[in-house]
Amino acid sequence: MNLRPTDTQVNEWRKLFPASGNLVHLNHAGVSPISRKVADAVCAFLQDALNISEERYRAWEEESERVRERCAQFIGAKYHQIAFVKNTSEGLSLVAAGVDWRPGDNVVAVEGEYPSNVYPWWALQRRGVELRLVPQRQGLVHAQDLEQACDPRTRVVAVSFVDWATGARNDLPLLSRVAHRFGALFCVDGIQGVGVLPLNVEDAAIDCLAVGGHKWLLAPEGCGWLYLSDRALSQVQSVLHGWKSVTDCDRYLPYHFEPRADALRFEPGSLPHLGIRALGAAVELLSEVGADQVWQRVRQLTGDLYDGLKRLGAEVISPWHDGARSGIVVFRVPGDCAVLVAELNRRGFVVRMRSGGVRAAPHFYNSEQEIARFLAALADLT
Repeated sequence: MNLRPTDTQVNEWRKLFPASGNLVHLNHAGVSPISRKVADAVCAFLQDALNISEERYRAWEEESERVRERCAQFIGAKYHQIAFVKNTSEGLSLVAAGVDWRPGDNVVAVEGEYPSNVYPWWALQRRGVELRLVPQRQGLVHAQDLEQACDPRTRVVAVSFVDWATGARNDLPLLSRVAHRFGALFCVDGIQGVGVLPLNVEDAAIDCLAVGGHKWLLAPEGCGWLYLSDRALSQVQSVLHGWKSVTDCDRYLPYHFEPRADALRFEPGSLPHLGIRALGAAVELLSEVGADQVWQRVRQLTGDLYDGLKRLGAEVISPWHDGARSGIVVFRVPGDCAVLVAELNRRGFVVRMRSGGVRAAPHFYNSEQEIARFLAALADLT
């Protein structure tokens, strides 16, 4: 059912994002503005920190654990499977460093991926691990390409939920079946999908999922999470060790190096409570709107954008059938794309250049009027 939200509902959403009063922000695939809800959570934390006490610090830790549970529920995971990380790169690097590699093992990843999901695997070559890159086809990873690249020595298959340069959404359940057929861990860079596309990690049979908060989750840079399935937790060890890596971590002496069995072993020291508070508020907002409603709204806005682009004669690069659509629309028009993007930015439309075209990525609080204004500006400039 394609029911658009009421004007009142959209206006209430827009009030939460002051940036919408000055800019038409269509770069949620890059760095997103935060909401008042997130800003209020950060301000409250800082105010609390002016008068720190043992009781308040304990409350910070309790709130961080509530956020961990919130993040787990958001992707259909369990509390013990979530570790807080600074960003996607850190999460993927922890997985790459923690597998018990043997010379002759291999990783199958994807040509053209964002470097965050290539360099952690690339660096393993010094340990005798081969990196095999399969091609993309219009931004998508095809199961048969993965199957041809895998063999019994494949330990990890690494793909993105959504391609950063085209907006193509991969069929994660299909690709995970290929990885598991060869006994490999299925590892996903989730940053371009989590927050806009509903995802259940168990249904998709994902072993490892890393996501930063500053794109579709609408949080500041500096905090995200790493999900590890129970299968992955049994195979991936932490290379970071500190006082919180062990069981009964509040018992400092005598030393007792008994590593935790859950994902919290990847957090060796004090948590980044400020970032976690911001992330928690962002995830709470998206949960209140509802994952399905967020995607329905973005699907409507990108549909309006697609229709308008077609009327202007633009070439839409992003795949457009339902199984491959995401919140990203990449398109090309005649002329110098760099000049076009610079002029659009100057007029207050925040977009970026990708794949030789323009990348636009609206979120649920954007309005139909903003899409219409963007299309009018594009018509004026081309």
